[in-house]
Amino acid sequence: MTNGTTRENRGKILVAYYSLSGNTARVARDIAARTGADIESIHDDGHGVGIFGFLKDSLDAMRGIPAKIRPPAKDPADYALVIVGTPVWAGKMTPAIRAYLQQTRGRSNNVAFFTTSGNTAVAKVAPSLESLSDTRAIAWAGFNARELGEQGVYEAKLSAFLSNIQGRYASPAPTFFAQARAT
Repeated sequence: MTNGTTRENRGKILVAYYSLSGNTARVARDIAARTGADIESIHDDGHGVGIFGFLKDSLDAMRGIPAKIRPPAKDPADYALVIVGTPVWAGKMTPAIRAYLQQTRGRSNNVAFFTTSGNTAVAKVAPSLESLSDTRAIAWAGFNARELGEQGVYEAKLSAFLSNIQGRYASPAPTFFAQARAT
């Protein structure tokens, strides 16, 4: 992993995510915009779209096979809080996020997770995310297809997630509190 960050990021937030359809990217970008966080897109060239892509994606997720991802550009150890986002495939985290958490295991003191899915409860996926990160999450949220499609519902859920993080995390970065309150 390349350490592209410096000590000045120690009070900052990192949002790391994998997205195939764009739903998880949308949530990640919204979180980053409202918190002033840096953002890291996890790249997995081995999984894709279409019927064969869907079958491979689902099977790898169910089997717990990590993807071959590009090395992350940002080191989670340089951040006070890391928020990780993943789609849910076959009731599991994606192979890309599995690989990311394995590569960065134990490098984050504070983590929060979010998922996007058709309708899988985040509570089903969160324990495996915590286990792989070797860190208990300060917060988690799941965004299902209906919530992502209804802007008012989505905004309320996103605000609740950020408030939950704010209430459990004493950030040394004042920008997080100011920007989260402005949403």
